[in-house]
Amino acid sequence: MNDDDAEAFVIRLLKEQGPQSTMQIEKLARKEHKRCPDQTVIFLMKMKKKGLIRGEASLEKKGWVWSTP
Repeated sequence: MNDDDAEAFVIRLLKEQGPQSTMQIEKLARKEHKRCPDQTVIFLMKMKKKGLIRGEASLEKKGWVWSTP
């Protein structure tokens, strides 16, 4: 999956499912036979820097939680 397709997939996923942890996004992507171009957390951080999604560290989820702006 190229960057544009992966970004569209993640945004759609977050809009439909609500905030998700990195692991949840990986599981849902695997379920749909999709894979991020980089390691998932690196790819999500790049999307965050572009302002496409929000991310914050969560002690409760023991990792990052991602959502749409």
